[in-house]
Amino acid sequence: MWRWLLGAAALAAALIACSGGNESVAPPDDGGGATAEQEMASPGPSSDGATQTPQPTVRMCDDPQPPLITDMEVRQPVPLSEPPARTPFRDPVFGTCLVRVTDRKADLGPNDRSPGLKNEYSRIQSFNADGSRLVALGTDGAWYLYDAATLRPLGSIPIEIDPRWDATDPNRLYYTDGTRLMSLDVRTRKQSTVHDFAADFSGQSLEAVWSKYEGSPSRDGRYWGFMAEDKDWNPVAFVVYDLQENRVTARRDVRGVAGVENVDNTYVSPLGTYFIADFSDSYCERGKLGTDAKPCGYMVYDRNLKNGRGLLRISGHMDLAIDAGGREVAVFQDIDTDWISMVDLATGRVTPLSPIDFSHTGIGMHVSGRALNRPGWVVVSTYNGGNPTQYTWMDDQVFLLELKEGGRVVRLAHTRSVFLDAEVSYGEKDYWAEAHASANQDLTRIVFTSNWGRTGTEEVDMYMIMLPPDWLSRLP
Repeated sequence: MWRWLLGAAALAAALIACSGGNESVAPPDDGGGATAEQEMASPGPSSDGATQTPQPTVRMCDDPQPPLITDMEVRQPVPLSEPPARTPFRDPVFGTCLVRVTDRKADLGPNDRSPGLKNEYSRIQSFNADGSRLVALGTDGAWYLYDAATLRPLGSIPIEIDPRWDATDPNRLYYTDGTRLMSLDVRTRKQSTVHDFAADFSGQSLEAVWSKYEGSPSRDGRYWGFMAEDKDWNPVAFVVYDLQENRVTARRDVRGVAGVENVDNTYVSPLGTYFIADFSDSYCERGKLGTDAKPCGYMVYDRNLKNGRGLLRISGHMDLAIDAGGREVAVFQDIDTDWISMVDLATGRVTPLSPIDFSHTGIGMHVSGRALNRPGWVVVSTYNGGNPTQYTWMDDQVFLLELKEGGRVVRLAHTRSVFLDAEVSYGEKDYWAEAHASANQDLTRIVFTSNWGRTGTEEVDMYMIMLPPDWLSRLP
């Protein structure tokens, strides 16, 4: 994700209204309900059987939700002026209710020169345990807290790298700081050390123990998968940490392992069964997979860091998820076949889900499997498609994808984010314009980033798609 922005040399610095109109979005009238006010959803299973948690929600658009669009027709975006923050509106093509959460001109701290605000990444859960709080990232590196019910900004929070919400405590946020796993109480802003991994590496000098931006703990928050690196940022070991017991339960020395210097990120699977290391920059030869002795591509290890085996020889962007049968899977861009595919972590069986049409443009995409309480679905967001003309059905969009062969697609919104494939001294000119859509736990809220057509400016904001709790039962 951020390897171009925050490499080893730069990491130290990083630590220090509902409108159907086609031109503008009108604010709600005096009696209108299109404001961001709190409504509480009841706990318990939904009508389609998905596990629910008490979920504060933003009041949605006043008019009824139109039927969700599940076809694959090319649908051109309708011109729409940038909406005001915190005022819900409907996507004029897909009919979903959206709201611009952040205001890049008003929400930043007085000394923050960030051009914009965004959700962190597709593979990261932005919402806390009960859905009442939401984290956003200033593009210069500061973190901000929002009330997810009212969308009121709650100010900056003093955290560093890899913020991850506690699985049950809605007020606790974890992050890494060098060799330490830290916690922050978002009410009091009190910080504390949870575990210092330096003590687990007696006689060695470490710089960091972290997941390298993209990793997440198991769904229950118990197991974490880290990479330990020395003062020269050379990989030292894979680490599995048990938060419940506050101890390292497995450690695998990787010093001298070919390709380990290119490991992009590490993490554990949603149920805590496996440890995954992304060696994809050291991809395997076509037709081959990595082995315990010669890792390459995507590698899977048991939670005790034994029995390493290759999962994929190479992959585009991906995320882990749980399918409708309760199996842990990875959903990924299959570079060998030009499909969005799914691979079973236990068996390695690959299931093609949807073809990608590269005949017009080089479509980029990200996957979010963060809706772990809504098994069987992921969120996909695309960028770098045709602009302003759409050439394929998935250009510059956010959509849901069902995790089975021939599964359904639910199209949610055009991102209106223009990405030009140009390089600058620090990486991609429009990196922040990639949508990086990410789902909440029960797949009723999806956040994504958009520059609303302002290419090259880094002026982005975070938007949220709001789905009714029973959206799945409404599908054809």
